[in-house]
Amino acid sequence: MMSKLFLVCAMLLLVVAVNADKTKKEGKSKKEHSKPVPCTCGIFLSGQLKKGSKDSPKGDPVLTQELDTHFAHNSIGQRQCANKCLENMIKHLPKSADIICATVDRDVRKEKALLFTKNYDATWINSNMSAGRDFCCKDNVPYKCPLM
Repeated sequence: MMSKLFLVCAMLLLVVAVNADKTKKEGKSKKEHSKPVPCTCGIFLSGQLKKGSKDSPKGDPVLTQELDTHFAHNSIGQRQCANKCLENMIKHLPKSADIICATVDRDVRKEKALLFTKNYDATWINSNMSAGRDFCCKDNVPYKCPLM
């Protein structure tokens, strides 16, 4: 049991060392990696995503909130960040259409609001969570989306 644990730890250290060496070879400065990004929540509209792509969304989020919290730089930390974002945003769900339409810089027709997060890195990560409804806005005012 102890030897398996030692082997797993050694493999993790090797992965970290290889990634650190790879980062140096790619020409990234030490300064870029020295200060982790705190958990940051971003709401993007589905129209900002390329369908079927895992690319980052286009443009800036409709809403952004930087939390004063750092989570681990792994999938667990990413999930903790997303859950913290949900905690902070859930109270605004009843007024979400008003908030989104007031902040968006274009008309919106049947788009979903999607939660993305940044945690440690400055890259937006899709949490695969959404408000669960479509939004429609005309001249920054929400309206009931048509069925078709």
